[in-house]
Amino acid sequence: MLARIVSSIKISANPKPLKRTMSQSSMLGRHLTLTTHIPSTYLHAILAIIGLAAGFWASEPTLCAQDSAPSYAPDKPIEGSIEIVGSTLMQPIAALWMDEFSKIHPELKSTIDCQGSEESFKKVANPTAVVGLLSREVTAEELASLNTDTKNRIVAISVGYDVISIIVNPKNPLQALAWDAKLGSPLSLGGEKSITTWGDLGVEGELADKALNFVVIGKNHGLRTVSESVLAIQGKPDVKLIEKESQLEILEAVAADPAAIAVVSSTRITKDSVRPLPIALDASRIISSTNPQAVDLGYPLLRKLTVVARLDESGKLAPQIEEFVRFVLSSQGQDSLVKDGFVPLDRSDIYAQQELLGWEVLK
Repeated sequence: MLARIVSSIKISANPKPLKRTMSQSSMLGRHLTLTTHIPSTYLHAILAIIGLAAGFWASEPTLCAQDSAPSYAPDKPIEGSIEIVGSTLMQPIAALWMDEFSKIHPELKSTIDCQGSEESFKKVANPTAVVGLLSREVTAEELASLNTDTKNRIVAISVGYDVISIIVNPKNPLQALAWDAKLGSPLSLGGEKSITTWGDLGVEGELADKALNFVVIGKNHGLRTVSESVLAIQGKPDVKLIEKESQLEILEAVAADPAAIAVVSSTRITKDSVRPLPIALDASRIISSTNPQAVDLGYPLLRKLTVVARLDESGKLAPQIEEFVRFVLSSQGQDSLVKDGFVPLDRSDIYAQQELLGWEVLK
């Protein structure tokens, strides 16, 4: 049976691209197609056995926000101060944003103190000009619990996306994971059966009987919630977790342990000491997070990057924060995201954020 399934693999040259701000050349990549529907139980094993090389490259695409985002052109320079807090992942992009923003508004004073996404809400609740950064989506339930005082509401604005990777040790023979769209995770065998050992994923040899060692970041980081969801360990108190305080520590832990598995931002993978696992989508496409065309090809592991800020009694942002958010949603701000390795918003995303803030939207 395995031979028949493996022989059915063919290459298709015309994938259907997702809607994303990328150059035309990024939509010409090739991907693998499995012509037979394969249950995830078999697919995990097949991927391990045939050692599938995923992520076929074409020319390097050029992510660009120029065609999607408006240019930033303020009426006049602003003064005052802004404090930026929250996500450690987003601290470098915050520095990029503020460096460019300060050139336009030289009289504005700013500080950046990022200690983790979950610190954002505490700081933003204070009546000062604070911008919170979260490397995850803010749920409607969270906002509802925070906004019990209707005169001082907190608003969450999507500003971009981060491509995330599931990583393993290079000695781990597993080559790819099958995506479970219903669960929103590739760590599934279908039904109620849980994955407990590497053998459950089709790995043979000395790793087969070893448990998956889940390496996760501390609870004050936005990546923690994302990791628990992607690795399908949310709400499972019996699962043993190896907790680290930074993505660098996670990378080091996975590099030292053949049985380890973790989730990190793809922007943080700079060495061959760990290996990102490609994802097989719906038993039809196998895409690596390191493929420069991953987003266009439908790679599913994206997380939103979010800015949170407090509205005043009239439902408006403080003037300096409003200008900063306008800059972040502009072509200049979105291009800075690209420079730091993130994915910019597309046109419809930007319109949605502008409408959320009650701004005039020029379509």
